[in-house]
Amino acid sequence: MDLKRNAHLVIVCLLGFALASFGCISVSIAGTYREEFDGNKIDATLWEVMAEGDASYKIENGQLTMTSPDEADGILIYWRGGDISDVDFSFEIKATVSAETNNAGVISFIRTDLPPTLNTTINGEWKTMFWCGLNTPGWYINNDDWKSTGTEGPEFEGVWKAAIKGDKIDCYFDDEKVVTIDKIPEERFVCFGPDTYTSHYSGEMVIDYIELSGPTVPDTAVEAAGKLSAVWGMLKIER
Repeated sequence: MDLKRNAHLVIVCLLGFALASFGCISVSIAGTYREEFDGNKIDATLWEVMAEGDASYKIENGQLTMTSPDEADGILIYWRGGDISDVDFSFEIKATVSAETNNAGVISFIRTDLPPTLNTTINGEWKTMFWCGLNTPGWYINNDDWKSTGTEGPEFEGVWKAAIKGDKIDCYFDDEKVVTIDKIPEERFVCFGPDTYTSHYSGEMVIDYIELSGPTVPDTAVEAAGKLSAVWGMLKIER
């Protein structure tokens, strides 16, 4: 009886250790989500596409393509997977903007989740953004007035990253940090697209992936499942 009781005790302890280990693993990977557009539809619980006019999108061969064919059209995709108001948060996006894009292509934080709207000047709701395109590539900040950060970046293709840490935002091009700017308190949403307005802009953006990290970002389900399988495998070996 003592031997059987001890065996049960060992199993219980191993189970507790395994579950605790899984908890630790969950914490280490918590809050990282990578969207690689493997399906043929946008996950509406994580993303919202706002399109006006004849703008459209498609998913093909693991890429999201957003197209705004004319100046009267516009299209953006917003992250809906968790609140980013008052937390550290980062995103990384690999994208290509068509060379025919008319001075558009935006990677941005915005105060209000606006659809593409008629506008002839930069809307004050936009707070921090990277403009892609021929004329003005680079990070810009709206702190009562729009100004360039003084850094230029890829005109049409690259990997862009912005990481909020406290009251600062680190901005990167192709894994190289190029500037640190002040976080504006009103920044609330993050969005991407070739055309923010239903006036004077048009173009196309192809996105290979978007990776987001933060305490309100859900785990990538495949990674979590893999970690759980590994833990139960370890428990079986120990027994």
